[in-house]
Amino acid sequence: MKNYIIILSALLTGALFCEAQTVNDGLLYGQQDDLYGTARYRALSGAFGALGGDLTAMGQNPAGSAIFSNHYASFSLGYTKENNTGNYFGSGIDSDDSDFNFNQFGGVLVFKSTQDNLLSKFAVGLNYDTTRLYDDNTIFAGTSDTSVSQYFLNNANGFTLDNFTVMNGETISGLYQFLGEQVGFDAQQGFLGYESFVIDAVDNNDPNNVQYISNTGTGTFTQSNQIQSSGTQGKTSFNIAGQFADKWSIGLNLNGHFIDYSRFTSFREVNSNADAITTDVQLDNRLDVEGTGFSFQLGAIGNLTESLRIGATYESPTWYNIDETLTQEIFTTRIENGTFEPANVRPNVINIYPTYDLRSPGSLTGSIAYIFGTSGLISFDYSTKDYSQLEFEPNVDQNFDNNNAFINENLQRANTIRLGGEYRVDRLTLRGGYRMVESPYEDKSIADDLTGFSLGLGYNWGNTTLDLSYDYSERSYSQQLFETGLTNRGLISNETNNVILSLGFNF
Repeated sequence: MKNYIIILSALLTGALFCEAQTVNDGLLYGQQDDLYGTARYRALSGAFGALGGDLTAMGQNPAGSAIFSNHYASFSLGYTKENNTGNYFGSGIDSDDSDFNFNQFGGVLVFKSTQDNLLSKFAVGLNYDTTRLYDDNTIFAGTSDTSVSQYFLNNANGFTLDNFTVMNGETISGLYQFLGEQVGFDAQQGFLGYESFVIDAVDNNDPNNVQYISNTGTGTFTQSNQIQSSGTQGKTSFNIAGQFADKWSIGLNLNGHFIDYSRFTSFREVNSNADAITTDVQLDNRLDVEGTGFSFQLGAIGNLTESLRIGATYESPTWYNIDETLTQEIFTTRIENGTFEPANVRPNVINIYPTYDLRSPGSLTGSIAYIFGTSGLISFDYSTKDYSQLEFEPNVDQNFDNNNAFINENLQRANTIRLGGEYRVDRLTLRGGYRMVESPYEDKSIADDLTGFSLGLGYNWGNTTLDLSYDYSERSYSQQLFETGLTNRGLISNETNNVILSLGFNF
């Protein structure tokens, strides 16, 4: 008979939420530091806040649509390659992933006043951008003196043995599901560790036993962790803007966001310790995420002189509604009577977690640009975003309270600078840019600043434009293995390369 006192306690403390909803995941969904959009926008590293006249730039500063001189539409194709070097206790492994994608399409209609009105131009636009590609592959491996059994021990200790014992008439799947629905994620992890012989009870004959021991022995442990992710995150912007007296442009964006994300994590540990019963452990987790969100932007662009422009944008927080599911499997090998015996624990249960809300912080951007007649331009943007305002809801959940407390203590305001320029030679335009995005973490060993540069060129046939860009960025960050027990971190050095081709039409 299960211990219903523990079950009731778990329910009252809100343990039904799994630790899938971490601060890192909140940042993953809400931190838009990737460069995205049209080739021209990316070639200038996104320094478009005071320029406008580009569909992705319209999504950055909504006043930018009023800069177009005529109706315009474009679409963009991209190639992305991610290179990662994982380092774990001095051992390095390289991995990579690449993907082709259809990452931008949209259009804007521009209506000019035929009379001498204050409103000299009016624009309505619609644009879609893929704001993040999740396709990536990361591996790190090395030797540690802490076993994954500590993760299972930390989750199992305190629960009575009868919660982990498959009784007559029960199944592994049924008990795993029962624990997830009625007790919590930590009890599920304790059950997986016990059923796969990674841990054992101090007294296997006492159903009220609440203490557990490791079966992986003492010594060193060869460990590897692979993370394969896929999916996209996108933004659709409905835009409206007006230009007044041929000098000031003001615009509004209403943005719809979506998240489609999958992450497969496979952790493996092998040991040859003399006192070990279990010598090989592989724990697989698959997280699937779907989300929708809403935000808005207000922006302005002003022509101070014929050559000098300034811009300003306020972007609201993004309010996400997120659904997550998780599946788990564990495979082990143990020594029993001198032979190696496998244990494969496959609950075949999808953990469906309650929908939760995530609010990512808003931002402010100031921009300035100088236009050298018809020969070229230079542009600069400065943005700031306070990541300590990232928030998980509902606040009644203990796990979310812990996440929000961590955010308040460890995340900070992060600034972004973007610099770009272009030079025109007849119908050909040469472009380049640089950007730096500060880390949202106060401790930069968790995630360092991102730096990148970009190059590009464009050709204008009048009614048709063709743009090509290349951009590169790099950032180092650390990946923690588990939330408890085995909390070692692997250091990841990431390099991202993008090639974008955009085709535009004036009509």
